[in-house]
Amino acid sequence: MSSHSWLLGLGVLMLTFVAAGPVQAKTHKTPALSDWDQAALERARKSAGRRLAGQECVKLLTDFADAEGQPLQRNLDRFGLSAGAYLEMIAFKDGSRIPNCARGSVHLTTTPGLPAVFVCPAGASTPGSRFAGVQARNPNLADYMLIHEMLHTLGLGENPPTSLEITQRVIDRCH
Repeated sequence: MSSHSWLLGLGVLMLTFVAAGPVQAKTHKTPALSDWDQAALERARKSAGRRLAGQECVKLLTDFADAEGQPLQRNLDRFGLSAGAYLEMIAFKDGSRIPNCARGSVHLTTTPGLPAVFVCPAGASTPGSRFAGVQARNPNLADYMLIHEMLHTLGLGENPPTSLEITQRVIDRCH
């Protein structure tokens, strides 16, 4: 991948993961992901899981800490799962009713410490989610996006570290 592509990808990620406070879903039932979105998610989840099996990539869990200063590995240990197995159990839900998804630059959103991630729709004129579009164009970037969100579900907040700093560390460790 050219350096220009990486810079463009990082710019997209910087916009994608800007934290806007807690995710708040309405109390009514969340719609299911479309087949298109579910397929894109499963491709990325499988690939990201392979990355998380690597010794260097899994170091992310000790690189970062939760709000109490505890390494994310401690939070993962509570589940009794490997990082890849934990990624498999995270619920990915339709984010069409999530206020954070109304921002066109957000692809995925979650609340630190909650094992659910919301997938933001692309819009009426585009089939599927923003994430599915990224996964189709740049599967590596989609892997990094899932790993980034997984870290948030284990308690990692933002600012600090910034979204871009988190993503850069994911790329450095899991490339």
